[in-house]
Amino acid sequence: MEQQALYLLITRHFNGHTSTAEEEFLAGWQQASPENKALYTQLHAIWEATELPHDEAVVNNALSDVKHRLGNRKGRVIGIWKYAAAVAIVVVSVGLMMRGLPDKKIAYKEYNSKRGEVLPCTLPDGTQVQLAPGSRLRYPESGSRTVLLEGQAFFHVAKDAHAPFAVQAGDVKVQVLGTRFNVSHYAKSSSTAVSLVDGKVRVQVRDQQAVALTPGQEISYDRATGQIEARSYDMETVTGWTSRLLVFKNDSLATVAARLEQLYDVNIIFEDPAIAGYKLFARFNNKPLNYILEVIKATDDLSYIVQGNTVRFTRTANKKR
Repeated sequence: MEQQALYLLITRHFNGHTSTAEEEFLAGWQQASPENKALYTQLHAIWEATELPHDEAVVNNALSDVKHRLGNRKGRVIGIWKYAAAVAIVVVSVGLMMRGLPDKKIAYKEYNSKRGEVLPCTLPDGTQVQLAPGSRLRYPESGSRTVLLEGQAFFHVAKDAHAPFAVQAGDVKVQVLGTRFNVSHYAKSSSTAVSLVDGKVRVQVRDQQAVALTPGQEISYDRATGQIEARSYDMETVTGWTSRLLVFKNDSLATVAARLEQLYDVNIIFEDPAIAGYKLFARFNNKPLNYILEVIKATDDLSYIVQGNTVRFTRTANKKR
């Protein structure tokens, strides 16, 4: 590929406008040599350093400037310090150019679901979204197909080969042409997970190489440790919330409580912290909260009282663990 076309492709990639085939090409290009990987990393640093809206034409000029500064290296070797210096100059020049531009901040519209509410949404491109309780989804008024997620959502993406759909959830970006998948990204949790139901998606964590998922697979990213894990998953357990189906397979009551709090808008308190470690096997298909509480009570010989939207669990006096 011609260098100018390559730099334009990288710019479009940073803007989220590349197709799946183009993403695969870029991934292969990065793997082809350490130099390619280093250049991509530096260009990504330029992109992130400004923390300002990115105009493709301006950034493409900056990328061309990088190409000019790094130049034709035939017959000579550029040291790492010179390479870094050239990139640093461009970071500064990009910042100055961006600050000289009119304000082009992206305007977003958004959906917000309340605790206890599963909110169905239809985006302007026809993509169907189910927003989990206590979640927020933002989408650009400009018609761009890159959306921002805080919380959890299930996506059924409208196909458009010329405009790939993307979900940005913190450091994790999901790119797809048309498929169904679940994304979970909560501020209180250090974990972000992408679970594919059908179709094919590419998941990228920060500047790491993108990972392609097949149906039945999910990728989990732990923001605290930086660990990335691809694995199979139980579809009912992960996506059941969309129809108020709760499936627990030897899950702790702490995990159960967190799911119930989200779906039923309650606060659950364990008077004895040891109760939180009790395990539960159960399947609740759109059951009322009091039914679920009775099952939990019977399973572990517990007692509970409900005060407003607070549920307090206690252990019976003769219960021993």
